Amino acid sequence: MSDAPSAFAAIIIPVHNRARITLACLDRLSWCAGDPAWKIIVVDDGSTDGTGTSVSHLHPHVEIVAGNGQLYWTGAIAKGMKHAAELGATEIVWLNDDTSPDETSLRRIVNHVRHNPEHLLASCAMIDGKPAATCSLRRRSVLPVSDELAPVDVLAGYQVAFSVEVMRKIGLPDAKRWPHYGGDSSFTRQAHNAGFHLFVDGGSRVELCEPHVENGIAETFWRGEMSLVQRFQRTFFAKNSRFRFASRWHLDCLYRGVAGAVIVFPTRCLVWIFRIVWQRLPKNES
Repeated sequence: MSDAPSAFAAIIIPVHNRARITLACLDRLSWCAGDPAWKIIVVDDGSTDGTGTSVSHLHPHVEIVAGNGQLYWTGAIAKGMKHAAELGATEIVWLNDDTSPDETSLRRIVNHVRHNPEHLLASCAMIDGKPAATCSLRRRSVLPVSDELAPVDVLAGYQVAFSVEVMRKIGLPDAKRWPHYGGDSSFTRQAHNAGFHLFVDGGSRVELCEPHVENGIAETFWRGEMSLVQRFQRTFFAKNSRFRFASRWHLDCLYRGVAGAVIVFPTRCLVWIFRIVWQRLPKNES
């Protein structure tokens, strides 16, 4: 007879070439090693800095799923989710490695979705010890209150728990349309559209331990020394760019429908181009 628990949560952590950060995150999860109700799955997307070897040596209880370097966030998360479901996981937890997770918060959100499988629950993201506001699709800022669930219409993937039944109903995150940015918000929005309920939990938290400064379009476009063609490629077509045209178009269609996307998408693109050009126009100094 198997000693495996009837229910267990699988923590999926996508990683690539930042062994120090990954190992620090796993150190915070060392309590999972002795608890059969939890399993950690690291999806190592073709790291060349020895991440996989270091994880195997220092955290032998962690299962490593290998990628080819082209999975990016969404592909890695999807691969880990599929593997977890095959192992029999009852709950899935997304966790980014550049966070400092704590046991109490993880147990809280998993316990909640275990008893409320129609919910997807994200822990409140903390920056320098202060809660970060969550922006909904309507650009409405939502600041979770302690011990309360704040309803939202999308979730960021820092630390999110949900029942495996969600993926059985809507499938895996779409790595083709959203290879990197948008994989979390698109999946959770699809779950919302399918009748599931999304919340940010003010009673649990996850500390973001690395700087999370997102440059605007102009700063991103003009960064580094390269030709204009290379800049356009990196900014608007690269799979790991948050300004990728294809991903933004598909998000607009998902959020607003095709009719709404036809209006919003070209307007946003014009604003982007204006900001890029304006950044390089000579300024009159008084």
